Amino acid sequence: MANANAFAGQWSALPTSLTPWILDVIQCMGHTQMTPVQASTIPLFLQNKDVVVEAVTGSGKTLAFVIPVLEKLIRRESKLRKNEIGALVISPTRELANQIHSVFNLFLSSQPSLSRSSSPTSDDNELNREYPEPLLLVSSDDSPAEDIQRFLSTGADIVIGTPGRVEEFLLGKGKDVVNVKELEVLVLDEADRLLDLGFQTALTRILRHLPKQRRTGLFSATMTDADAISELVRVGLRNPARVVVKVQTKKSRKGKEVDKSFGGDIIEERRIPANLQNYYMSCQVSEKLIQLSRVIRHETSTQDSSRFIVYFATCACVDYFYRVLPLLLPSESTLYSLHGHLQPGTRTRTLASFTNSVCTPSSPSILLATDVAARGLDLPDVDVVVQFDPPSDPKAFSHRCGRTARAGRSGRAWAMLVGRERDYVDFMAVRKIPLKERQSFSKDGSSKDEDDVDDVE
Repeated sequence: MANANAFAGQWSALPTSLTPWILDVIQCMGHTQMTPVQASTIPLFLQNKDVVVEAVTGSGKTLAFVIPVLEKLIRRESKLRKNEIGALVISPTRELANQIHSVFNLFLSSQPSLSRSSSPTSDDNELNREYPEPLLLVSSDDSPAEDIQRFLSTGADIVIGTPGRVEEFLLGKGKDVVNVKELEVLVLDEADRLLDLGFQTALTRILRHLPKQRRTGLFSATMTDADAISELVRVGLRNPARVVVKVQTKKSRKGKEVDKSFGGDIIEERRIPANLQNYYMSCQVSEKLIQLSRVIRHETSTQDSSRFIVYFATCACVDYFYRVLPLLLPSESTLYSLHGHLQPGTRTRTLASFTNSVCTPSSPSILLATDVAARGLDLPDVDVVVQFDPPSDPKAFSHRCGRTARAGRSGRAWAMLVGRERDYVDFMAVRKIPLKERQSFSKDGSSKDEDDVDDVE
């Protein structure tokens, strides 16, 4: 068990040295030191241990499995054949699968070349690479047969996809084509979400099709469904090591017994990033929309916030407020709409446009979304998350908040509560997600309270 706040040493401190070009990419990404989840998980994976990893959002879980997967493939004694796969990563949504694919591709596109093409017109894009681009399997215009053709033409060693597409790839059209006997690693990212979405049957079929002599990792920020996770562990893992990375805060509280090792302060566990300021606002239904616009104005004017995500309960809500909210915000604001009823290509383009948009406090970028954008997505530079509707699944609360305050950055999150939704605050406190009350904003943007927060240890 480790504290997610702060770093956990240099990459050179790993028991097994990383391949030089892998280390070069890590450093170019700006990761000068390991996070606790990386320092705890990577050695276990490289030492042929199955792992179950639970760590707060933004703690570096993706690199904690990307690096071992690549290192295991590099250390193979023999190269994989065209129809063999060495690693399989399964994620619950196409957005997360796309993101994981881009991280793998960043590494593989930076590997040293073996030789140049004999053509005098060859360029860097035509260099002979030892490890081909990973194969991405998500709902798209490609048919399962076309997925098989892409796999055979590229010779991909790593396959990344959503459960239904992966099942069809391995047990449907590709059953007699795709060879899994040399599979080294299986990763289930956001494992509990995979189960929540009803993929347990598909996952069980996939697990039973794969060789038993493999390494398996389950990763998530929340693993509260003990029975379902235990069943998945029973079917797919062998004596796994459990890695739990937590955040702790310290605060003085008069009249309470405290931990003297922390200088007389109370130690409190949190299941949200250490640098996240998490607020809630109670308001009337009739004023909820205007309060949302005032939260956005307050954040841009007092905190220089420029990139927002606002979560709604349904696809219809996103569509409605996408049309209404511009009437209440400065004309320089740019809104984006993302939900599950959009075409896959539209979702991908919207997410890319929001991520790459140029924004300032005077011209903010605001993504209106359902929980399709809540899990695992590493959206850089998100300053503020607003939960216009609290999620029906309480686990989604921390995942939504975790889209900001990632990788050591600070961030702010707001929950807008109406009537009995105020009980959500006490429920979240039990789940180690503290929220601080903020008064609603008046017309001039003023609020009654102050921005004091706990010190973080």
